[in-house]
Amino acid sequence: MNLFLCSHFSKVGALLKDLIAGKRVAFIPTASIHEGYTGYVGSARTLFKKLGAELTEIEISTANASDITQVFDAADIIYFTGGNAFFLIDQLRKTGTDTLLKQQLEKGKLFIGESAGAIVCAPELSYIEKMDPIPENYSQSDYAGLGLINFYVLPHYLTAPFKKVTADIMQSFSKIELCAINNAQALSVKDGVRKLVSVEKE
Repeated sequence: MNLFLCSHFSKVGALLKDLIAGKRVAFIPTASIHEGYTGYVGSARTLFKKLGAELTEIEISTANASDITQVFDAADIIYFTGGNAFFLIDQLRKTGTDTLLKQQLEKGKLFIGESAGAIVCAPELSYIEKMDPIPENYSQSDYAGLGLINFYVLPHYLTAPFKKVTADIMQSFSKIELCAINNAQALSVKDGVRKLVSVEKE
């Protein structure tokens, strides 16, 4: 599998410019739809277009299964925005998009996950509850993630406004393999090999 996991796509996405130019991107804003601040969604959309991508946006909590399948089939890249990781994984599992996504990634398509989109790749999500509150209508019986990686991404590490909560999570979950990244860093995971990449901080 080919994964690019980040905290803030608009800050690091240009690292992928050669892979994005001219490609069709399935743009999934689902994690963000109940969030108060969603500026990162617009900035990601702008950067994709600047880099020459063709975007098809689909919101999986309201789309029907055939439309989701059609968009994923046509895409070269599948991108998930930030937002609430528990809401996102709930919708992925509820709609069966989790299975569809794994099938698409087995074909070699690039997955880009920003913040919540990176968190849901982990085996399990309970470690992130201090950052992302569990929605009252969460419908799953557990907090299993997609299991695309065998570690746990901690985005926005020591970055405002998440400085204290990310430090708390790092201390509280010392027994699992947390991989903390700030907004200028990303994790490239290709065929199980993990590499930390970064841009110069602002």
